[in-house]
Amino acid sequence: MTTGVRLQIALLFYTSVNIVVFTVAVYAATMFPPLLPEAGFWIAVITGASLFVTAPVAWCLGACLPSAWHDRLLARQSPLSRAPTRQI
Repeated sequence: MTTGVRLQIALLFYTSVNIVVFTVAVYAATMFPPLLPEAGFWIAVITGASLFVTAPVAWCLGACLPSAWHDRLLARQSPLSRAPTRQI
């Protein structure tokens, strides 16, 4: 697998996981009464930690995908971009 394809997969996983972690951090910091007085601090800590933790996890997940997915992620010509069937 090329590095470009692996980077594309890693970016997809990275953004998706960070969105979920941020949402969980907001809910956790606002729903648990002991965390509520310092909710802003805990949201920042959990989100900041997730930015560093999810990067290597996403990079490794890119290599674990089935090899059938690798060819589909490479750029190729669209079937809709072929020559038109009628004269304009």
